Amino acid sequence: MSQQPFDQGIPLLTEVLLGPEVAEVAPAIPAEPVVETTPALPPTLAQPDWDAIEARLTQRILHQVQGKIDHLLEERIAHVLQTALQNALIGMRGALRADLQQSLEQIVAHAVSHELGHLHPPAQS
Repeated sequence: MSQQPFDQGIPLLTEVLLGPEVAEVAPAIPAEPVVETTPALPPTLAQPDWDAIEARLTQRILHQVQGKIDHLLEERIAHVLQTALQNALIGMRGALRADLQQSLEQIVAHAVSHELGHLHPPAQS
């Protein structure tokens, strides 16, 4: 293939895209191929803020654990209270039964004595 001579009247791609003032500064034909490099990441993206990540992670885990602890604590308190109340009721039932039996015995004894008093009046001397 034969190469045609370079026509100065045809604008270069850099002249079309970048404008005439940049085309004047840029060479018409680059000496070596242009290799595009990815821009370096800003320092904030390249180095994460580990302290902030740790703080957020700590808060999230504490929030989750606190919810579970609250639930378990409520269950445990309910169980302990139920057991304590049940034991207290058993003890009270025994004490109440003894008091009630004593009261009933006194009431029955008094009623029997009263009735016997009506049936057999005391002998008058």
